[in-house]
Amino acid sequence: MSSATRILVIYTGGTFGMLKNEKGVLVPQSNIEKEIKKKAQLYDHEYWSRHLEGTDLEEYLPIPVGKDTEQKILYKILEYDELKDSSDFTIDDWLKIARDLKRHYHGYDGFVVLHGTDTMAYGASLLSFMMESIGKTVVLTGAQVPVFQPRSDGTNNLLCALLVAATQHIPEVTVFFGAHLFRGTRVKKISNTRIYAFESPNFPPLLEAKTTLDVDPRMLIHRPGSVPDECRLHDQLSTRVYVLKVAPTITPKIIRAVFDGMEGVVLETYGNGNIPIKRKEIYKEIEKAVKSKVLVVNVTQCVKGTVSGKPLYETGLLLLECGVVPAYDMTAEAALAKLSYVLTKTHLSYEEKVELMKTNIRGELENPNHTSK
Repeated sequence: MSSATRILVIYTGGTFGMLKNEKGVLVPQSNIEKEIKKKAQLYDHEYWSRHLEGTDLEEYLPIPVGKDTEQKILYKILEYDELKDSSDFTIDDWLKIARDLKRHYHGYDGFVVLHGTDTMAYGASLLSFMMESIGKTVVLTGAQVPVFQPRSDGTNNLLCALLVAATQHIPEVTVFFGAHLFRGTRVKKISNTRIYAFESPNFPPLLEAKTTLDVDPRMLIHRPGSVPDECRLHDQLSTRVYVLKVAPTITPKIIRAVFDGMEGVVLETYGNGNIPIKRKEIYKEIEKAVKSKVLVVNVTQCVKGTVSGKPLYETGLLLLECGVVPAYDMTAEAALAKLSYVLTKTHLSYEEKVELMKTNIRGELENPNHTSK
């Protein structure tokens, strides 16, 4: 059994493992392994009883052999003591996941994180930035319908995530959902009712699950020197970051309240990166924040699109001229995660942090004026 591929599944909670409580609402359930063992696609009991029972591998669950791999795939579930709806996640929860990935890195060939869908895009981005060097595949997945229910999408999502982690060498953090594998820094939740709940608005999926699982190597990040034995983790994140959405009712008071005490703010603006320039008091508050070294990033409110370093309109040019950083085609989730990461790089000057925000480091943006570092 030394030749088997071993995957660690970290179960954090989320809809995947939820049941209704006495109030009729969904809450995370413990001992998810018991339910997973009922799924023929996820557990080969005959193989376990013949080859693993009574051995030092009996804690592993074997996947039935299929056409996707001739290698036997075994996985172990690390279930957190406190299971959460991902809406309850804070920075500390993603730090815990990152540290567990680092701690178990050399014991497994790949990793799957069962994560709630509501903040999965934030989590995938944060983990992507924290994992500065990684040589193994990390896949986040979950479900729109709990695995306890007959129509659950969780079974297929977990199975495909396990297969990707075991058979594809993708040295980055990814998200598998529905039928696609997405880059962690490019994904966005776009529906709370559809089984295909996630999209990657400005970048193609890395993989589509058809009759085979094939990654287009041109879509992958080139990581010089990235080898399977290497894992470098930056386990610090700033919590003094926030997202402010520009709306017609925005006031200087709102801006001051949001920016107060912040190190960085993602400003969600109209269209190509525009704000109401005829309301000078709005612009002045943002300018004042930038002058006080708050790192402000300009992200479009549009699901698809970009905020470039060459604005089309005067309304966007003013922000650029006062030092607001264009996010290019980053999602708001990726921009917030990157801010949280970059702001803890204490050896960098403010100007260097600004440049890093404009530079593609995890496949999170396309900036024609910069190249990946």
